[in-house]
Order: sequence, then structure tokens, then C-alpha cells
Amino acid sequence: MVTKRTEPARTEPAHYTPFETWVLEEGLEITQQQVIPDMRTAELAPWERTGVDATLLDMAPNLPSRAALLRQQSTSRYLCEIPPGGTYKAEKHLYEEIFYIVSGRGAITVWNEGSPKHTFEWQEGSVFSIPLNAWHELYNASGDQPARLYAMFTAPMVFNIYGSRDFIFDTDVTFPERFDPDDETYFSGKAVRVRHRLMKSNFISNVRVLGLDDHGRRGPGTNMHVALANGHMICHLSEFPGQTYKKAHTANPSRTSAGLNSEVAYLFLNGEGYDLQWGLDVEPGVGVPFERIDYREGSLLTPGPGYHQHFNATTEPIRYVVLRFGRLDGGVQDEGPQEVRQDEGPREAQEERGSRQIEFDQEDPAVWDLFEEELAKRGLKPKMEEYKDAPRS
Repeated sequence: MVTKRTEPARTEPAHYTPFETWVLEEGLEITQQQVIPDMRTAELAPWERTGVDATLLDMAPNLPSRAALLRQQSTSRYLCEIPPGGTYKAEKHLYEEIFYIVSGRGAITVWNEGSPKHTFEWQEGSVFSIPLNAWHELYNASGDQPARLYAMFTAPMVFNIYGSRDFIFDTDVTFPERFDPDDETYFSGKAVRVRHRLMKSNFISNVRVLGLDDHGRRGPGTNMHVALANGHMICHLSEFPGQTYKKAHTANPSRTSAGLNSEVAYLFLNGEGYDLQWGLDVEPGVGVPFERIDYREGSLLTPGPGYHQHFNATTEPIRYVVLRFGRLDGGVQDEGPQEVRQDEGPREAQEERGSRQIEFDQEDPAVWDLFEEELAKRGLKPKMEEYKDAPRS
């Protein structure tokens, strides 16, 4: 079900959170649904202050909730489009923000007041994060094609803490430990390898070709996390082969990052397939119902609060990107918002405590049967034989 609205769902303004109040004052279009079929064609509406068309993506699984305007009150997402030859007007703010370029090409200028300006170009597939409270202005380099950008930000949390628009947008404080305006290489694309499956950078030119590390705990596939702009924004990339699927898994809701309930959404960069999802507190097993959600290149979907499982119904590897909240020191985990402390023991043990999964030999045979059936429609067969604990038909 899709809900698009700019009018409040409640009749008493006193019940709005500060973030909801800001969204209404901005006249920002709201899209509420669990999956966006294609981010390249999703409908947008004018966001006058910024000079772009946009919609807030309040990614909402089908769950009962309070009579609220918005489901997401810690982190959220939006989709915007800069018109041909246009700009996303200059601003600075105390919430963190990360961008993925859905389509188009352009440039961005970043600076602190009275400091040198940094300008770098972006293209489809680029990812970058805005240094905290730094001025930034984005430009569409094409005179005849729009540029579409997907963003994740911590605005809900920041507005709900401070409740002051003036403070959030007009504070002059800078954060030199995060952004050195005298470093001419800051946005050069340089990266520092922290450990297996973890890098730190300030700009990724194209996530579609970024090298990933082997990671078989979820089943077939590779993986990489990139911590950006010395902040909490994480670009999480995963890829898994054609005609394969991942183990059903869920993040443990009791282990949030400093109490932050940061929702997660998967943007599929290519291919087509489907997700299986189970409800809150539902343990997958024989005869336990599940929901199927189809995706294709350009789809954005949220896994919901329970177990979920990714399936690749094509012959080529599928890569997806997750923009999410992480940790300042780059300590990241496998899937979902839950982060682990550095003193909790070996990394694999930390990850086991942070999330749960269903091994292939423990899953409902209906999961395998459905996969075989879907591939057969395309004249294909599963390629799971090389995985030690893969199911057998």
C-alpha cells in the first residue's frame, strides 16, 4: 500500500514531533510504503526551499503503529531530483547526510565559512557524505537531463533532540576532527583499509565497480562497508551470484546502536529477484507463512522487523547498497543497524551475537521449492551445489 501526503494524519498539532513539524513546514512530499519499485521513476513534488523536486521516503513495513504522521523518528530517507542545469541550494545543518547518485552527473562544492572550497564531480553510482555542519551546494552538470539523488539522513533524531530549526541550520560551529578544509585530497576518493570488509573514505566514485571482500557467513557472496566523512554514515555493499540466495537472517532488535532504532533499506543496483520476509518475532520454519516481495534494478525495499532472505533469479551477480547509520570509529556489523563494541571479543563472535540466521539445512523446504520454481520459469536451475550446507532437491 502506498500513502503519499503532505497533510497531517492527526488533528492535534501538539502531538507532532519536532521532525514531523519541520516536514510539514517544508511542504515536503511524503511517500510511505515498504518497497519503491523503481527509484528512477518514483513520483516527486517541488521542495521549494531547496530548489529540487523530492519526496520523503518513510519506509514503512506493514505493521500496526500509533496514529502518526511518520513511522521513522530516528533516521529517514528521501529521493530528490535536480533540474537540468539547476542546483540543490546551498545549506548546512547539524544532521548527518549521505548521498547515492541514482542517475545523472554533476558536482558538489563543500566548505566551511571563511575556508577554502572543495568541488568534486559525481556520476551515477557515486556515494559521498556531507561533513557535519559544512556548507554544501550540488549542481546538475547536464543542460537537458535531470539528476536524481537518494539520501539518508539523521534529521529526525536531531530535530527531535533539539527542536529548533534555527539551531540546526544556523549554528556556526565547525568540526575540524571530521573535515579539514585545508586537505586538498579530502574528496579525492582515497580510501584507508581498516580490516577485512571495512574501509574509510570520503568519496566513492562508483560503488558498482568497488572491490568487495569474500564473506560466506550469509551464504554465497561478497561484502564491504565504507565509513564516510569521519562520521556515522555507512555505505554497505553486498553482492551474491546468479541463481543463488542468502540465508534468512534478522538483526537482533535488543542490540541497537546507543539505543538508536535506525531503519535499513536495500537499493538493488541490477538484476531481479525477490525477498522473503517473516513478521516480528516469527521464527522461520516448516509451514511458517512468509511474504514474498519482488525487486528489480532500481528497487528500494525495507526488510521489516523480522527475518528476511534475498534471492537472485538471474544468471548474473546482483549487487545492492545500503545507506545507514553506523559508528564514528567505523565499527560496523554485517546487516542491519545494530553495532558491536570493540571489546566484545572476536569479530565473528560479535556478529553472531548481533544477528541471527537460519542455516540452509534448517530452512523450510518450501523456500527451496519456490526458488526452483522461479528459476524454472526462466529456464534456469539453482547453482547452490558448491556451498557445503546448501539444500538439495
